[in-house]
Amino acid sequence: MSVPAFAALATAVVAGWLALYRLPFNDPARRRRTALWLAGRTGLRPEPAFAVFGTVVYLGLGTLALAALLAATPLTLGGLFGVPAPGMLLALLLAVFGTSSANILCVSLLYRADPRVDVPGEIARIQWIASILALPRHYRWIVPAVAALFEEVLFRGAVLLGLGALGSGPFLALAVSTCLFAAGQVALVSTRVQAYVLGTSSLTLGVVGGLLTAATGSVLPALVLHMSFAGFYTNLSASASPGARPATGRLSL
Repeated sequence: MSVPAFAALATAVVAGWLALYRLPFNDPARRRRTALWLAGRTGLRPEPAFAVFGTVVYLGLGTLALAALLAATPLTLGGLFGVPAPGMLLALLLAVFGTSSANILCVSLLYRADPRVDVPGEIARIQWIASILALPRHYRWIVPAVAALFEEVLFRGAVLLGLGALGSGPFLALAVSTCLFAAGQVALVSTRVQAYVLGTSSLTLGVVGGLLTAATGSVLPALVLHMSFAGFYTNLSASASPGARPATGRLSL
């Protein structure tokens, strides 16, 4: 397959994956009915039952997307997880601090433009994050980490390394994978503040994670970066904006 054809395929596959994933979240009445039905079948409260359902749908549809992309490249799933040289540990630490600093800068610029904005509250109100915050505390680390792991395998693995394996230059592969990743994150929000925060953080993660992947030929450094970032900032939203957390026994989907 040619590089332009694979880039078009990746765009279509990611768009289809996220469009299908959003269907259960678009209509509040459908969310409530689904959550109540799941609660009745599982014995869980509606909020965590729906959060588990959303995670399963996201990963299930994403698995189909990943399989479709890998089938169009000479890559194998195991080949994405090469072990980087020990010297990459320092680069990973610098990447973690650099990514956090860049995101702090972007949020600071937002506060300077509008001091009244409630960034933690806005992030906690994003539907998929609100669902995660309905889970018990330790699952608030596990679920974002699992989603981050999967996203790295797909975007930095199948897309970025896939483009490279098909003959793309590194800058084109980095641009395509980062833009698809950021667009996918922004597609799941509903306000301009949410779009700004997730858009800037996704671009930073995409660029830094993509550079790590291109330099090592492995998704492992980017995976560690993304998993730590996702878990930390999801739980930061919970602690900084307790009022956004769903109340026990009340359906707030």
